[in-house]
Amino acid sequence: MKSEALSMMKERDFYQAKVEEQKSIIRKLEYDNAELVAERKKLGERVKFLATNPPKRPNTRYRNGRT
Repeated sequence: MKSEALSMMKERDFYQAKVEEQKSIIRKLEYDNAELVAERKKLGERVKFLATNPPKRPNTRYRNGRT
């Protein structure tokens, strides 16, 4: 009876440790996901800006010493 209770306690502690490990992995993945979402938003804004604005040409007046 005593060994049976001890066995159940060990099993419960094992699964509790597994749950805590999974929670820490989930937290890390959520943080990584938030970083990726923010980066994707910035890149999307940049792509939108580059797609809607024409490229700026350098001033030819100063190119190769010509006037």
